[in-house]
Amino acid sequence: MMEVLLIFIVLIYLHLVYHFYKGWNNLNPYESNVSPKVSVVIALRNEEENIPFLLEDLSKQDYSSDRLEFILVDDFSDDNSYALLKQSSLSLKVLRSKEEGKKAAISSGVAFAQYDIILTTDADCRLSSNWVKQMLAPFNDDSIYLVSGPVSYTNLNTVFDKFQAIEFMSLIGSGAGAIGVNRAFMCNGANMAFRKSIFADNKRNIASGDDVFLLHHIKKSGFKIAFVKQQSAIVYTSPKTSLKAFFNQRKRWSAKSSSYTDATAQWISIVVFLINLTLLLLLFTAKFNLFLVVFIIKLIVDYLFVKSLTRFFFFEKYLSYYWFMAFLYPFYIVCVAVSSQFSLYEWKERKHQR
Repeated sequence: MMEVLLIFIVLIYLHLVYHFYKGWNNLNPYESNVSPKVSVVIALRNEEENIPFLLEDLSKQDYSSDRLEFILVDDFSDDNSYALLKQSSLSLKVLRSKEEGKKAAISSGVAFAQYDIILTTDADCRLSSNWVKQMLAPFNDDSIYLVSGPVSYTNLNTVFDKFQAIEFMSLIGSGAGAIGVNRAFMCNGANMAFRKSIFADNKRNIASGDDVFLLHHIKKSGFKIAFVKQQSAIVYTSPKTSLKAFFNQRKRWSAKSSSYTDATAQWISIVVFLINLTLLLLLFTAKFNLFLVVFIIKLIVDYLFVKSLTRFFFFEKYLSYYWFMAFLYPFYIVCVAVSSQFSLYEWKERKHQR
């Protein structure tokens, strides 16, 4: 009986990764000569170190200034962030959020926006000069209501940095691959665009996951979701500098899974958790032969998918770190999944319940 269940879990996982691989390869670059009006909305808290770089990147956008507005919403910063924004020579609309939390700050910015298309990123990200243009290309299709874009890590110095980069790349690639087979379940608010008209309908009182829940809402409403597989659309951020910060971030991401109502997102979360839990159970119950079989199958399948992503994200030279990640991943994913459901997580010096 156990062997039958094991085979079933492995086959379902293989099917899942195959669809991510197929979807990633199905994605094609979007070409568009249309330049819709867009409001770039960025929520921030305590980002005084990153604001000069953010403003530099915004000022260099290759997009008509009369079709573009920048709205920056301060989420109760207690450093010099707000003052730096107000002093900027760049044409900005700077707001102070009336309620705490990123969701509330984004909502304030969207409500203030004068254009229908909203583009979001984070204040600690670096952007290419073609970022706005590339992310808006899919909106040439009126049936597309949300566009997800690639996010990657930069400033990779330590082994821990490179582990994070490969692991994060696999997450972004999985979300993109799912979009490529019309099974969207995940996106990242650090690089996302959507139509303002659909945002107001999405009522979720959850501290984290406003990006994913918006995607689920748009999917449920029957509108199209796209992914921009274009290297100049990549938004870059830095990995976490400590294990504690990394673990807390992943807990925050994992905590929202219990609130998913989207069947695809629920199914994927369960399958990924089960395959990794299965590996640990086999290991700690001394069923080494079964453990090796399942582990090697997963190792090879995951490697083929990760390898297909590395060229796009310029990570071929870091592919060897995949093997390091593969051995640690089952321990890490099960620990994060379990702890996220039973403990608080912290974001921007604030503690939150799941």
